[in-house]
Amino acid sequence: MEVDQERQRGLEAGRRWAKVASAHEIATVVSGSFDDVFRIMPPDVSDHFVGGFREGVLHVWRGA
Repeated sequence: MEVDQERQRGLEAGRRWAKVASAHEIATVVSGSFDDVFRIMPPDVSDHFVGGFREGVLHVWRGA
């Protein structure tokens, strides 16, 4: 899969997840490092997916 597609998949997943996650869970993802977020993901996801996921969570957290 292309890099942009992986990032987009992560972005959409992050937004969906953030809409149902608790405030504590969102704060953990927002304040954690990339490596921290990567550790809670399934082992087969790419770095691009994780980056998109975190970006999606940040969009929801910021109200964007």
